[in-house]
Parts: sequence; C-alpha cells; structure tokens
Amino acid sequence: MTGREAPSGVGPSVQFAVLASGSRGNATLVRGDGPGLLIDAGLGPKALARRLESVGAGWSDVAAVALTHTHGDHVDSGTFAELARRGIGLHCHDGHRAALARDSGFRQLDEAGLVTTYGDRPFLTSTGARVEPFPVEHDGATFGFRIELSPARRSRPVSIGYLADSGCWSEAMADVLSDVDVLGVEFNHDEDLQKTSGRPWVLVRRNLGDRGHLSNRQGAELVEAVLRRSRRGAIRHLVLLHLSQQCNRPALAIDAARSAVRAAGRRVIVHAASQDPAHPILWVRPGRRGTPVVAGAPALVRASSGRDPERTSLASPGLFDGLDDGDPDGMGDGPAGGP
Repeated sequence: MTGREAPSGVGPSVQFAVLASGSRGNATLVRGDGPGLLIDAGLGPKALARRLESVGAGWSDVAAVALTHTHGDHVDSGTFAELARRGIGLHCHDGHRAALARDSGFRQLDEAGLVTTYGDRPFLTSTGARVEPFPVEHDGATFGFRIELSPARRSRPVSIGYLADSGCWSEAMADVLSDVDVLGVEFNHDEDLQKTSGRPWVLVRRNLGDRGHLSNRQGAELVEAVLRRSRRGAIRHLVLLHLSQQCNRPALAIDAARSAVRAAGRRVIVHAASQDPAHPILWVRPGRRGTPVVAGAPALVRASSGRDPERTSLASPGLFDGLDDGDPDGMGDGPAGGP
C-alpha cells in the first residue's frame, strides 16, 4: 500500500489530515478517492510538499484550496505561485481580494483565471466537495466551513466542521456545525496563561476580545452546544485547532474538551492538532445510521489513552504524551479495527 489510499479493509474513506495548525502556519487536507481540497495554504511550497508527503499525498492530490481568511499564517505568496504553476484553483471570499491584491502569488493565480470567489452561499469545488461558508468574528473577512465530501461514487458523504480562528461563537455557528462526522474547533489559549504571558497588553486584549481567538473555555462551550444539537453517533472525532504554543498546553485544551463531551453525555475521540508534524491524520467513512468509522492511515500508530489499554486512540509517532485522548468521556470505544 502506498499510503495514498485508505487502509485496506475499511471501505471508501475520506482523509482528514491537519498538515499544520498554529501561529506558524495552517493547512488541512480533505480528500476522497481523487485529488482533494486544502483548507488554507499557510505553509511555504517546500514545507507544504513535505507535509503532504508525510500523510501519503503529494501535489497531484490537491485540486483546490479554500481560504478562511488572509492572515499570514493562513496564506503564503510562494505557495500561491506554486498553485498557479500547477493549475490549482483558489476559492476565496470577495473580501479577501482587496487584502491580497498586492500579493504577487495571488496575482499570478488571478491572472491565470484560477481564483473563484464565494459569498454567503454553499459552493462546489472541483474535488466534488460541497463547502458551506459561515462568517466568524476575527480580523477582516473570516469564515468557517462545513464540508461534505463523498469518499466514492454513490456513497454517503462524510461531513466536516472547521472553525480555526474566531474571537467568539454564536448559536448560529453551533447550528451549522451540528451533526458532522469530524468537528474541528479552535482551542487557542488558556485565559490565565494568556493574561500572565508577558505579552504586550494590546495583544493580550486583542486575543481575549470578541475578534481575537477562542480560549479553551470558549471552545469547550461551543463544542458542548454543537454536541447537544447533534444526533447520537455524530461527531465521533473532535480536533482542537490553533493551539498557542506560548499560551496553551495540549493537556489543558484536552481537559476542557473532555469536560464539554462529558457534560453532553457523548463519546468522542479528542485530538489536539499540531504545528509540526502533521497531526491528526484520519481516514473516515460513513458508518451505519450516519455513524462514521475511522481507521488509522499507514503513518499512524496505536496509542493507549493511559486509562484502559483495551481502548485505543490514534497518534502520530514521536508526539509527546497527552496529544490525543482516546476515551475523553470514559465511555468510548476505539477506532474501527481496534481491540
């Protein structure tokens, strides 16, 4: 097996792989049985190529990019130029054009006719993914996505919720994100660590404000709201995005997420996304009655949650303890194919 397809025996699957998440770059790959969609392109072309290779993919496995916003950790001019050279299209919002107008890589994409703008309605990409954007509170035009992609022809779609940068959340956001198979939500900082970080107060105040970043507490509140709106069996995997390396700890974020899952009375495997290396890397297929079944990509190893050796989670090799929690509410079952 080359790593470019789901593990044998699990059926048609959608890969969800966070290539990088944090203030030094953001990119996530979503793909089925053909070339996939990148959410954001915040790594340089060489680094992005290495991350793609690490999850069993390459440039040939990318057909389009959907941009959440234009901050420097989500866009890279050199990668835009590489997209233009390879004929890979970019989906961005009307409000992103003005911010990117002076970017040479973006101009190359635009001049090649590879830029498509989205508004407030769902749009289709060349990968076959249906993307529903929703506005969030951050600097400038910023959006979260609900993505639906079928792993194969005539198969049910896998749904993914993705919210990487937002200073606050709303009931409308929770509505859009309900009933997805994989939920990615920002858990940027611990509020106490943010306040005592020694950073300039203007930055601290901005990060704590309604147009900054979700704290662990806020992320947990949103997760609980989404879970309470979602049917049993939905949202089997929760991915914590954009953790601050200075003002957060994976264990703190996971503990906050576990509390939300427990309060909602659900079973969810929690993953704290990584800045480096790519993590998590999931293969997801629609399960019976809408319940997804997940198996590890070839690059993954099984790791015990530490409480029950018979219950396993998925973790990338070499990551420190606590990055994943395989049974966050004490009721969970392991991934498909586990013990």
